[in-house]
Amino acid sequence: MVYDDRLLIVYLSQVYKETQEEIWLEYAVSCFLQGIKYGVSNSRSHLAHVLYLLSFDTSNEPVGRAFDKYLDQIPHWVWLSWVPQLLLSLQRTEAPHCKLVLLKIATVYPQALYYWLRTYLLERRDIANKSELGRLRMQQSISGAGTTSLGLSDGSARVQTHAGVSLTTDNQVHQGPQSATVGGSHDGGNSHGQEHERSTGVEGNAHGGHDQPSQQSSSTITEGQGTLRRNGMLGLVASAASAFDAAKDIMEALRSKHTNLASELETLLTEIGSRFVTLPEERLLAVVNALLHRCYKYPTATTAEVPQSLKKELSGVCKACFSADAVNKHVEFVREYKQDFERDLDPESTATFPATLSELTERLKHWKNVLQSNVEDRFPAVLKLEEESRVLRDFHVVDVEVPGQYFTDQEVAPDHTVKLDRVGADIPIVRRHGSSFRRLTLIGSDGSERHFIVQTSLTPNARSDERILQLFRVMNRMFDKHKESRRRHICIHTPTIIPVWSQVRMVEDDLMYSTFLEVYENNCARNNREADLPITHFKEQLNQAISGQISPEAVVDLRLQAYNEITKTLVTDGIFSQYMYKTLPSGNHLWAFKKQFAIQLALSSFMSFMLQIGGRTPNKILFAKNTGKIFQTDFHPAYDANGMIEFNEAVPFRLTRNMQAFFSHFGVEGLIVSAMCAASQAVVSPKQIQHIWHHLAMFFRDELLSWSWRRPMHMPSAPAPAGGCLSPMDLKLKVTTNVDNVIGRIKGVAPQNYSEEEDNAMDPPQSVQRGVTELVEAALMPRNLCMMDPTWHPWF
Repeated sequence: MVYDDRLLIVYLSQVYKETQEEIWLEYAVSCFLQGIKYGVSNSRSHLAHVLYLLSFDTSNEPVGRAFDKYLDQIPHWVWLSWVPQLLLSLQRTEAPHCKLVLLKIATVYPQALYYWLRTYLLERRDIANKSELGRLRMQQSISGAGTTSLGLSDGSARVQTHAGVSLTTDNQVHQGPQSATVGGSHDGGNSHGQEHERSTGVEGNAHGGHDQPSQQSSSTITEGQGTLRRNGMLGLVASAASAFDAAKDIMEALRSKHTNLASELETLLTEIGSRFVTLPEERLLAVVNALLHRCYKYPTATTAEVPQSLKKELSGVCKACFSADAVNKHVEFVREYKQDFERDLDPESTATFPATLSELTERLKHWKNVLQSNVEDRFPAVLKLEEESRVLRDFHVVDVEVPGQYFTDQEVAPDHTVKLDRVGADIPIVRRHGSSFRRLTLIGSDGSERHFIVQTSLTPNARSDERILQLFRVMNRMFDKHKESRRRHICIHTPTIIPVWSQVRMVEDDLMYSTFLEVYENNCARNNREADLPITHFKEQLNQAISGQISPEAVVDLRLQAYNEITKTLVTDGIFSQYMYKTLPSGNHLWAFKKQFAIQLALSSFMSFMLQIGGRTPNKILFAKNTGKIFQTDFHPAYDANGMIEFNEAVPFRLTRNMQAFFSHFGVEGLIVSAMCAASQAVVSPKQIQHIWHHLAMFFRDELLSWSWRRPMHMPSAPAPAGGCLSPMDLKLKVTTNVDNVIGRIKGVAPQNYSEEEDNAMDPPQSVQRGVTELVEAALMPRNLCMMDPTWHPWF
């Protein structure tokens, strides 16, 4: 069976558009699945198309019929990389079809499913419990077989005692059992996915829960909109309860088939989720660091009074960190810090509370230094497994595999995987910019070691990190099939993320990781200079602009002047170059690192532009000092009130002075520009453009579903179906619009193939790289850089 899949797609799509006969949808899915059945080259790339058609199937379910017909005839392993999408579909109309797939995976590849299924079960239960209707349904469901009878430990209570407090921006919503509204996030103290996200304040409402809509601005909601929104939430709760039922059936099938394995996995995850959490001092340090950054980001003059919303946040911090629960569980911590902390930072202490924003900033700096010194001096750098978890020390593993072996899109025989031999005896504490993590070493049966850090207090956007890595893996396969990208060895680094609970996950770590901000802070420490001095200087220079004392036209010139002063007197362009010269042992190593790092940075820049991802502060850029591989945290788009990607930064991606100096003019134009061109050309090549369209469509489907479930109440919405807060037509329109916008951006910078006549007609001749070159020039332009937020460190 040999066919040209591109012609098939075009033909079937065209016929369906012309006739609107559903039989053509059934023919299309039948052809795609038969291609997979018979092993036709490139046929598995159509699974995204199949799932997209299934997600928006018509009422007669022609796609569902063909899907069920051929399901038993295709190998089960082809679905392994689609487990997150299949689980999310359990809350939608295509749930019966996806449940069949997941049941088959549960019996053959239980460890490819268990981590995600377990977390999904706990999350759906939490959502369904938000209302009386949901609780009644859940009680009926759990009376038959609840999470306890399924062998799942409920981590909610434990996480609540350890997770501390969570800080969110004004357009984010709490996820999971949080005890208050302010705290450190999982990526170094910045609580929000994108630093640029419209954050002029922080919510002060103490509400928690998965995807629970926030309650602010209720006065702006009309009665009709409120009714629609309540109906939407009832639909969401009902769909969560039905999704819980479906997931429960899958878990029961898995446990009945693999009883011993499920018991081992549950023991492992329960210990990891409860034993390797941060201490109160570490959580308070993350809180203070996040609040300090919030002060820097506040669009208020440093001489102005502390904004009311910030006072509200500080009050919430004091109540949460030194609550009655904390007094009972952490007596020494409360005794040491409570009185002084509340005296300095509690707005209710009117006699001692700072009068201006600059005074509050100085207080927070003081507390950051005190806590950082205490954390580093009092607590060991390495913990011992036997002291932290005797269960894991004595854990005799039989069937558990080292996680993360099913992401290759290749057949994996369960009996040929690397088994988990033991957990390493040493547990280093990784400290990055105010946040602390425990790093576990999982030792495989083949002697290999894989390192994972345990992250807690996750934001609602944490699932987006998993989705973006899945998209990266798809794009890596496209890069491997394109000549120009393959010859440059273009490949995005994709570490493994394993969910433990809704608020806890394990992220694969590299022992050689360092952040871009650590390089700058090391330079400041060596020169005995305060790291935040440029930010403070920049804010002070802009006081008159913020106060409205000068015209808007002069604000840009004032920002540029402040930026130029910082680059001349405070931050040089050779800091990163000096750091790498001293880190790498020889010129050969430096050359290899520079080449790999340039390609990795080019790919990150390309993805930032393609998906309009901003907020690339230096603390979110992790790079391996030996290989040059880059991993960016909180790397996902932000969405506006209409579900469209929102991006409001002056530069298309991060390429600042120190990076430019390290690569030199030749590295930027030779390595970075050419790698970005090759990447863009690979994904919109004639053979791949249909595939990337549908992969992006599935990515945005999941993103927008999650976005709609946690959307604030003051945003209008249409009546919600059972699958969530968006109607199928509305969801499909938002998905296709976002995808078309992304594809349009890629085509705008990808080198085009011109005929000889077209090429000769251009006067003067245009470079095929001009689209990318213009982006690089915009990223390096001082006038654009000076418009960035000071916490973005545009001068570094």
